[in-house]
Amino acid sequence: MTDEVQVRQQAVKNIIVGVAKKTAILVFVAVAAAIAISLIHQKEQPWWLLPLSVLFGGGLGFLNFRWLAVSVQRVYLRKGATPGLSNLAAVFISILKLSIIFIILFIVIKWQLLSILGLVGGLSLCFLAILWEGVTMMKKALKSSDA
Repeated sequence: MTDEVQVRQQAVKNIIVGVAKKTAILVFVAVAAAIAISLIHQKEQPWWLLPLSVLFGGGLGFLNFRWLAVSVQRVYLRKGATPGLSNLAAVFISILKLSIIFIILFIVIKWQLLSILGLVGGLSLCFLAILWEGVTMMKKALKSSDA
């Protein structure tokens, strides 16, 4: 039974590392594109505002994913966890996590600290990285089943 738990924990770690790497790649490309766009289209805003917004959004998106992964590990993969208590803990952790992210976003948007377009774009990059990791894992699974 411990081998199965270790396999699950290793799989979760591999997914988190894969999503982190893919998010970093996407954020790097998006920040480079945002720098190019900002330098070409000089407006009243400083050139660094859009790239910083994309970077902040990407970081916040990955932080959200990481918190989700940690809560799933601690709540559902913990030894002796009952379904009712696990679901209650997951709901509490999710509400707390989303509240913190909402407060951060509210402050950033209310005080107009960053570009909303860059922030939303950056937040979307982690979602794209999750999809990319899922497709990568499906391809690996199909190759191993064919062999």
